[in-house]
This record gives sequence, C-alpha cells and structure tokens, in this order.
Amino acid sequence: MKEQTYFKLMKLRIRASLILCVITGYLTVNTHLSFGKPVLIRNVYATGYYCVYNSQIEGSQTINETISNDNYTLKASFLFGGRGIAMQGSGRTGPAGDYIKYTGGGGFFVRLTGPSAGRNLDGLWIENPDVVRQRYARIGITDFTGFGNLALRYPQKAKFCKTSSFIGSSGHTLTAWKSISIDPDFIPLGQVIEINFKNENNSLNAESQGNFVAEDTGSAIKGKHIEIYLGESEKALEQWTQSGSNRRVDILITPPTVDESL
Repeated sequence: MKEQTYFKLMKLRIRASLILCVITGYLTVNTHLSFGKPVLIRNVYATGYYCVYNSQIEGSQTINETISNDNYTLKASFLFGGRGIAMQGSGRTGPAGDYIKYTGGGGFFVRLTGPSAGRNLDGLWIENPDVVRQRYARIGITDFTGFGNLALRYPQKAKFCKTSSFIGSSGHTLTAWKSISIDPDFIPLGQVIEINFKNENNSLNAESQGNFVAEDTGSAIKGKHIEIYLGESEKALEQWTQSGSNRRVDILITPPTVDESL
C-alpha cells in the first residue's frame, strides 16, 4: 500500500514539474514578445511528420469505413496504427487519392508488445493490451502489421473526415518544410520562427533553413518540442531520415512587426 502511494506521489510530482516547465517557458516567450524582443530557445526537440498513403503503408487487413458519406476500404494500420493517420493527423488514400483526417474519439495509443505493453506514449499504464486486441478482433482485425506496435485504444469509436488537403489545426493547408506543429502553450499558433539546424548533415534540404510557421498542434507535442511537416509519401520520411532524423535545434522567435503609421 505504501509503495502504491509512493508511486502515485512521484507521478504527481513529475506532472507538476512538466506543467511548471511549460508555464515558465510560455511566460518567458510571451513576456519577451510582448516587449518586442526576440526569443532564442536552445535545444528544442525537433521531430518530423508526413502525409501517409494508404497505398504505401504496411498492413494485410482492411476495414470498410464510411467517411464524409463516401465508402472506403482502407488498411487498419492506416486508420488506427501508430504509423497511420491517427498519429500523423491526416493521410491520403494514394498519390492522387482523397485526403482523410483523423478527428478523434479513438482514445490513447497503447503499446501492444514488449516491456511497455499496455502503456501509452508517455509511459503511463492504460490497460491490458489483450483487451485492446479483443476490441480489434470484434471488428475483424487480428494482424497488427504496419501498426508500429501502437494501436488506438478504441478503434470502433475513432472518427474521420474527408478534407481537400493536409490541413493543420490553424485551418490552413500545411506546406512541406515550412509548417510546424507546436504546443500552443509554449509557442503561439501562427507564430513565425527561425530554425537553426546545428550541423551540415542536418541541412540536406535547402528549404530546412529559414522561417517556419506554427500551423498545427498535436497531443504528443508538449513544451520544448516541435514537429516539422515533411510533405507526402514515404519519400518525405526517407529524406528526413537522410538529413539527420529527429534532433535538437535552436529556434529564434521574433515578435510581429507593428506598422506605427496606423
């Protein structure tokens, strides 16, 4: 009993520390911006995401899904897996196909195997992965190839819609190597930032140097973490890997220019 109480207290302390870090960072950024001062933030964790294609993702089992009044036959890994649209935000049925956006309802991602089985992306216990597997079995899914060892907890409750393009939380169409996903409690949505990649190998794509715009958000993006939109298909992800993959970067946030003549 004492051990359980100890672990509960430790979890609360960790959460409180994370919240304090986010609040402190947010206040620092916004205080400087409000005084018209640029803000340099070092060692921000940068990851990448992309528009995944149903036609390219691994997976052997499909599911019939009605999305925005249209009927689709799509891979379960594309809809519910850790490499599909529930993780990336949106995807496409194929190179010239429809854009499909995950709108929520599926709950946490749960790891299916390994030492962290039953836990979410933050390492917190969710439930026995066999229970998750049983939910998938009820909709005809028993093969988790292409899921990346992550599956939405409630696949039957997951909701999707059709869109005209890869649209971020800002409502704008995302642009490869220009749009980023941010924690809005740390960097304001719509903010322009400059990213400084730290070595030559991290600047394979010339467009990776210069200004980016905060146009998207994600539940996994917290605090000093940004995610760069890479573009469409597996080729975009391969380019990210070749350029150095996930890494630490420095970012410069400049306050918007005010027209004093107004």
